[in-house]
Amino acid sequence: MKWHSLFELLVFPIGILMVATVMVGLSNLMINPAFATLYSIQNNLLIVIAEAVSKVGTFLIVNFPLIFLLRVVSKKKGSATTIVSALAGYVTYAVFTMYFARSDLGAAVYSAILGLYVTSSHLSSGIHYPLQTGIVATILIAMITLNSFSASRRRGEYGFFSFISKDTGCVVRTIILSALAGVLVAYGWPYVLKGITDVINFIALDTTNPINLVIYGIFDRLLSVCNLGTIIKTPFWYGTSGGSWVSIAGANVTGDVNIWTSQIEIGQVANMSGRFITPYYVLNIFAIPAMLWAFFSMQTDRLERSKLFLFYLFTTIISLFCGTILPVELVLLTLCPLLFFFHIACTGLMYGIFQAMHVSLGFRYTGFSTIAVNPGTLLELISYAGNTQLQESIIKVVIVGVIFAVIYFLATKFYFNYLALDLFRTGQRDKIIKDTIETLGGINNVKFVHSSVNRLVVSLYDPTLLDVSKLNDLGSVRIYETKAGYAICFGSASTMIRKGISKEIREYVRQVK
Repeated sequence: MKWHSLFELLVFPIGILMVATVMVGLSNLMINPAFATLYSIQNNLLIVIAEAVSKVGTFLIVNFPLIFLLRVVSKKKGSATTIVSALAGYVTYAVFTMYFARSDLGAAVYSAILGLYVTSSHLSSGIHYPLQTGIVATILIAMITLNSFSASRRRGEYGFFSFISKDTGCVVRTIILSALAGVLVAYGWPYVLKGITDVINFIALDTTNPINLVIYGIFDRLLSVCNLGTIIKTPFWYGTSGGSWVSIAGANVTGDVNIWTSQIEIGQVANMSGRFITPYYVLNIFAIPAMLWAFFSMQTDRLERSKLFLFYLFTTIISLFCGTILPVELVLLTLCPLLFFFHIACTGLMYGIFQAMHVSLGFRYTGFSTIAVNPGTLLELISYAGNTQLQESIIKVVIVGVIFAVIYFLATKFYFNYLALDLFRTGQRDKIIKDTIETLGGINNVKFVHSSVNRLVVSLYDPTLLDVSKLNDLGSVRIYETKAGYAICFGSASTMIRKGISKEIREYVRQVK
């Protein structure tokens, strides 16, 4: 399977993730006490609704691996069978990890149920929770489900189990193999967690060291993309790894978010509380929006640009007020991996820079999950503007944010224009462009060509000359007809292929003249 085909599969799940982000983000805007200086909602009904909406959104975010799993298996023929099998397998897998996993691994490594996060008190009371294995569960159950479906189709009509239908057999096989996978993961997962814990312990040794913060930033985003963010966030945001502080009342407060919340309430921010949150302001308000508009600039069709303008505007607003880091990261990972790792490196660099500059802006704890949504939004930044103690930090965050916005925008443009096609097929750029032109019926068969970040759109004089099978061999994962012509999904290489075809068209026109 071509890597960028994952992007095509993720489009729908990412849409759901965006909706969930908006739900949690809007709820946070209504409840977060940080905004009391700007507005205050006293209506109890609205508060209850906000908390309920937040739980629904959190459930969708936490269970994104399941949503992605159902999308992956649904592309097969007999999708009803594969969807039911995958759902049954996923539940079975979770149940078996729940009963075979150790109960002393710490609350952060267990999966939330219905968006209700696990606490240490729950574990000590004997309540079982499934392990949080994130995208690993998706990969395992998808492989098991698709294998079971294929095996069920190959089964003969006669045999010992012939009384069981092929569809039922697929479900049964998936359940059995998923149970086995759950047991194996339950015993093997602690070794994975030990490696992550070693990283956490190393970072916690000296959280004043910019290098340690760089490492934290990198692992924070890598694990979040794998739906394992709670494993590293919880110890630093709410646990002792994030530091401790003794309040005026003598209470010992642990965790970066808890410390910031307590200090903000008394108007005395100290000891760099908020250091594990600060880069989120840059990402949500500056970097991610800049990257989104760089994506928009890659759209060459004016009609499509006018249609997409509102989409990118809406997405930018979501990023400013709710955060869109995770959805954008998933797009980067599946569509343009180099940009993804560039973003991860930049995030780590931000943590190191802010620590070296002694700049910190935290997130005020609302009483419900902050793990599921991105803190560091525009309204939260504005709410701190009246605090004279934080004004210098806000100015520095804005300056760094503008710099990284420019970096993200230019890096994104540079990647699509000069790197996307040659990155993994070094030296084959000209050949791929030439072969693509041949599959289109030659340069004289091309009326015009447009592109976006993930697809090439061509209008042909004679559509019968289009060679679909060869286009698939060249890297296309989907071809469909639009009003503008044929859309060919080449992934991030689309822009460079379009530029190459446009150049050949110009040369052809000059020769004809």
